[in-house]
Amino acid sequence: MERLKDRSSVKKIIGQMTLEEKAGALTGGSLFFGTGLEKYGIPSLYFLDGGTGANYFQMYLDCFCKNHKMSTEGGSALFDMNSEAQAVPELLALDADEQAAAQADEKTRKEVAMMKEKMKAYIPGGVMPGCFPPGILLGATWDGENIRRVGRALGKEANYYGVDVLLGTPNVNIHRDPLGGRLFEGYSEDPCLVAQLAPELVKGVQEEGVLANPKHFAANNQETDRRGVDETVQKRALYEIYFPGFRACIQEGKSKTVMSAYNAINGECCAMNRWLLTDVLRGEWGFEGFVVSDWGGAYDQAEALRAGNDYDMPGPRSIAPIVEAVKSGRLPEKVLDTALERVLNMMLEAPAMTGKKTEKIDIEDSRQAAYDAAKEGIVLLKNEGGTLPFSTDANISFFGGKSKKFIESGGGSANVITDRTSNVYDCSRTIAGDGRVRFGEITDDTDAVVVTVGVIGQEGFDRASLSIDAEDEKMLKETLEEAKRSGKKTVVILNVCGPVDVREFIDDTDALLCVFIPGMEGGRAAADILYGRVNPSGKLPLTFPKRYEDCPTYGNFPGRGAKVMYGEGIFVGYRYYDMKNIEPMFPFGFGLSYTQFGIGHLHLDRDCMNVDREGDDLSATVKVKNTGRCGGKEVVQLYIAQEKPTLVKPPKELKAFRKVWLEPGEEKEITFTVTADMLQSYDDGTEKWQIEPGYYKVLVGNSARNICAEASFEVKGYNPYGVNEDTPLGKLVMIPGALDELMKHCPEGRLTRESVELSILFAATGKLSEYWDKVIAPAMEGIGDDEKQRRYEAMLAAMNRFH
Repeated sequence: MERLKDRSSVKKIIGQMTLEEKAGALTGGSLFFGTGLEKYGIPSLYFLDGGTGANYFQMYLDCFCKNHKMSTEGGSALFDMNSEAQAVPELLALDADEQAAAQADEKTRKEVAMMKEKMKAYIPGGVMPGCFPPGILLGATWDGENIRRVGRALGKEANYYGVDVLLGTPNVNIHRDPLGGRLFEGYSEDPCLVAQLAPELVKGVQEEGVLANPKHFAANNQETDRRGVDETVQKRALYEIYFPGFRACIQEGKSKTVMSAYNAINGECCAMNRWLLTDVLRGEWGFEGFVVSDWGGAYDQAEALRAGNDYDMPGPRSIAPIVEAVKSGRLPEKVLDTALERVLNMMLEAPAMTGKKTEKIDIEDSRQAAYDAAKEGIVLLKNEGGTLPFSTDANISFFGGKSKKFIESGGGSANVITDRTSNVYDCSRTIAGDGRVRFGEITDDTDAVVVTVGVIGQEGFDRASLSIDAEDEKMLKETLEEAKRSGKKTVVILNVCGPVDVREFIDDTDALLCVFIPGMEGGRAAADILYGRVNPSGKLPLTFPKRYEDCPTYGNFPGRGAKVMYGEGIFVGYRYYDMKNIEPMFPFGFGLSYTQFGIGHLHLDRDCMNVDREGDDLSATVKVKNTGRCGGKEVVQLYIAQEKPTLVKPPKELKAFRKVWLEPGEEKEITFTVTADMLQSYDDGTEKWQIEPGYYKVLVGNSARNICAEASFEVKGYNPYGVNEDTPLGKLVMIPGALDELMKHCPEGRLTRESVELSILFAATGKLSEYWDKVIAPAMEGIGDDEKQRRYEAMLAAMNRFH
């Protein structure tokens, strides 16, 4: 009997397996474990969230369900768990509270004791997982190196817990609407920023031997009706906005797995969408790993396999539909063989086969990775009169329960239960001393008031509005009024899952600091920024609107009747605000520092590039100078704009960026390479990526609304919108100058302009190539075929400049 040992053994094993064994090996065995087959040496893969740290609740839930009978009738265990499983949150709470557990009834006490014993297999040594910043804060770092370090820390901890596939590493769904319940998990509203940063998390996780898992493929942008909501999305929007992050995770990050999404795109559920999972993911991007469904997302098991969804989670789940589909001929057995080959090939690289790499969690390393990301991603949005940073001699009064306990992780699969934590109040006391930092009172000697407010993001639920928590809203209003009466400086900390409406309090606030959802070290990072130990350098990865009605998705989110129209198309985020000339509250890419920077002296190494020549790139050099009094980091952002495009385009699009440290007075020169890829757009009409010759601009600045310098350049090459061999003759005669150019290529004395115009009139729907073959070429008597072909190509080249 062949056993799994290397890639050469994979096909041999598949050849020995029965149909039932194949179907079982592609279906989950429990909530978070796959199905192993010991006789073939196939282990049970351990799937666990996630991108912010190992999800302890999921571990507990899997442990509970393995110790209780679970039915597989009617589908997946995710929806068929007996009612006892609803007790898991209560048991988990009692597990953490010995006093409360002692007061529970005998049955519950026994259950808690049993779970404590069983959980030792999940939590070796009793070391709880670390909680790392989610995508929205990582996106705000604009720093791939920091994100890669977070990925390595995540990978090490996951490896320690025995996890094979770390789900949601990363979540690369675009910030389409600020009310999205899982907005905090994603990186940005901009595909370039996502594509530059997200692959770094993949690399970091996989460097530690754990399989990364970008999710949710694709366009999974809302929680309302999330299981099967049908999204009508233009292909152009998919290719330009929603796909680039995934493509980068595959091609740059080399991710070994991908998770398909719950939603449907243009009528096809993602897990059963062959165009998405086979044509695009594998055919266009070259993905070689395996696709796992979101939990319960393979609504039709056989069709999911046919589409390219290789692994169905969770389990246990009946394999009868797969077996019956094969036996009836609806599903070829070779589809199962192909899926198994993909899964087993990647399994060979997972800890279940390679062995555990991390024997002990380096708590300090994880702590430092979380801290570095938080301090780089926290964004200073307002700082009137140099309110921040505080002196350690200042008397500071904190308000709001979140000052003592940040929202460190979002709800749902991104939630992390941890005993490793920090808060801004205690960390501030450590810096300035207990006597200088107070809570809940404003006294005569108070120098400034800090109020922390927030709102949590939650899987399964979209937000109802851009408001902060109602309790925080009331507390904030009262505190700011009291501070204003007392003449005190005020600082508001936004501990939020995404944009919030700040119009009610922005004018009464001297400084505004957005920490988003910052992970376990967010409190320490925020305190260090408040006291100037760290100069803030985060930049917004998405636009903060003044009001929800200004958003590009207003009226198209979350849809009705489980259907939603992506009516904004490619105009997501700042692209829309720029097009409509709507002023946001805080623009994309914005973030203040305790120092000042100057950006300018933009220079292009030449004023023309030819996209028909491979590698004919252009260099853009810009200078950035620290003009302030302290060292700090600036993010230089490069946007591209096309002048007078044929295809409708945003006014500008981010194409590159660089985060750079500068000492006071220091100046650095930064060089960006402008490539042909940066100029292309996806054309729904031709279903191809196209680059149009013409004039373009390079724009550099430090936000989408603060462009400091610009320079123009010309692009030459084939024009997909110019006259070509397929251009109808009727259209050609309507283009000024086109007929004059055509006459230059007709044999003199044989075709007159009048005869050409008349013949075109009767063949208006014919193509230019047909007209050449039937009219112009026959008039070239005495000219050889090679010369005719040369003249034909010369004519096409000359005509292409007309459009």
